[in-house]
Amino acid sequence: MRDISTLKLNIVGLGFIAIILFGMFKLHNEGHIEIPEIIKGYYEFTIPLLFVVINLIVYRVTVNSTGIYKSLLFPKIRFRSGTWSEIKHFINVTEISKDDKGKEKRHETIWFIDFNDKVCFRISKQNPLSEGENMKKILSVVKQREVEYPEKLVYTSPFWYRVGLWKVDYSKKEKPEL
Repeated sequence: MRDISTLKLNIVGLGFIAIILFGMFKLHNEGHIEIPEIIKGYYEFTIPLLFVVINLIVYRVTVNSTGIYKSLLFPKIRFRSGTWSEIKHFINVTEISKDDKGKEKRHETIWFIDFNDKVCFRISKQNPLSEGENMKKILSVVKQREVEYPEKLVYTSPFWYRVGLWKVDYSKKEKPEL
């Protein structure tokens, strides 16, 4: 089976780069640094820095016959993986969090559960780079390889579950809308 990949946007990396750029432009406006002079004077660092920035913003999710994994865009180095023998099943989960104004935000994800009932891998369904055909292909391969938990679960503030420190609570089923 060949690899099926899709690109994902890393919101945390994007925020980190935005903070750095904001700081650089603020220093530039105050007259402390000259950005064009930095780029001209240190051009040998520009290309490696560009690779770092791209890898912080975008990553790749790949499914093949051995499992599912996340890797850097270039070079293709895996930083998170799960083999099909390690995964017990997968669950469609709605993660609910509150923003700084108190408004609820819903995020649709897929959690891959290991045999200890902890999350070993997580994929977001809502991502601007992976809304297309490749994400549908990845989901079809996952459904062929793994058992899908029949109920959809809803978690409020699921941080400890997402990082795999707490066991999944299967009683948090989605309540039907009345």
